[in-house]
Amino acid sequence: MKIGVFEPIPVNLSIIGGGGVVLRNVLAILKKRGYIVHLFSPFTDKATSTLLSNVTDKIISFNFKKLQNDLLIYGIARLSTILFYLLHNFFNYSYDYTICNTYDNLIGSFDLGYVHFPARKYFSLKDIKKVKSITELIDFITSAKFGESTRIIAANSSFTMKRLKEKINRSAIVLYPPVKIVECENVNEKDDLVVSVGRIVRDKNYDLVINVAKNFSQLKFIIIGRVQDSKYYNELLSRSPSNVYFLTNASEEDKRKILCKAKVIFHAKIDEPFGISVVEGMSAGAVPVVHKSGGTWLDIVEGGRYGYGYLTEEEAIEALKQALSDYSLRREVVEKAKLFDVKNFEDNFLKITNL
Repeated sequence: MKIGVFEPIPVNLSIIGGGGVVLRNVLAILKKRGYIVHLFSPFTDKATSTLLSNVTDKIISFNFKKLQNDLLIYGIARLSTILFYLLHNFFNYSYDYTICNTYDNLIGSFDLGYVHFPARKYFSLKDIKKVKSITELIDFITSAKFGESTRIIAANSSFTMKRLKEKINRSAIVLYPPVKIVECENVNEKDDLVVSVGRIVRDKNYDLVINVAKNFSQLKFIIIGRVQDSKYYNELLSRSPSNVYFLTNASEEDKRKILCKAKVIFHAKIDEPFGISVVEGMSAGAVPVVHKSGGTWLDIVEGGRYGYGYLTEEEAIEALKQALSDYSLRREVVEKAKLFDVKNFEDNFLKITNL
């Protein structure tokens, strides 16, 4: 069987987010099953192409130059989705099964589309009067011309599934992203340490971490993540108290050791669709403190059953105090994290796709 996997977001595994984690695991699963796998992507750097060579038979790249601007990446993602649609349907790139790994733009026809979060406005023909900008005009045209017609839609959380239903009135199947479980020698041997993990970009809301840290001078806070917004990173550095540390080039082993010593995994992003880093922390016995929104709160923490939530800075401070002293929850969060491991993702992916 020949399978085409399309990733409209430029692939760079050195700056890997949830989409990259899903892509790498999907390709590995398909290759393990013995399928011929082609990957379409608007850009893959040389290092990434080398890393993926063992799980793909061919990488078809549109050879765009390396992109840094988020808006440009979003536009290229939209264009490359349409381009793949045209290639697949009109130029006879013939596959037995097609997968769009980031189906957030909701364009085109695939056998499976994986939605991390629906990223665009979706219009019907009668909505022309609602168009107020160039971006919305593009959304309107692509909605009409290349309307969403993918056979199976999988969402990364019940939160994303609900938003998808509201946007295009289509049901989806929840397929949680795969999380590599952190192995620790002893989850009970902890330091007075709070860790936050994720790319350093503004929407991760690290301002809150810094503000909360100012109320715990004897507590160490570590933020682990690659810098993707230098301006924001410099702002954070200028405002950080002495008990906040940044690790911007941490290896996986460095991250593992730190998570194994952390009492709390503190996630500040609002409306996080899932939250892989929260599960990683939980697997190491760190009690989660998260915003009461998104898949992190609904699917991972389950509304407070497996951690603490907050809406305001004051509530975050109080939640952190409780999490630091909740020794009994550490074992429970370790077991909860196992539900999101790589094996469960593989089993559920194969069940959904029947591959």
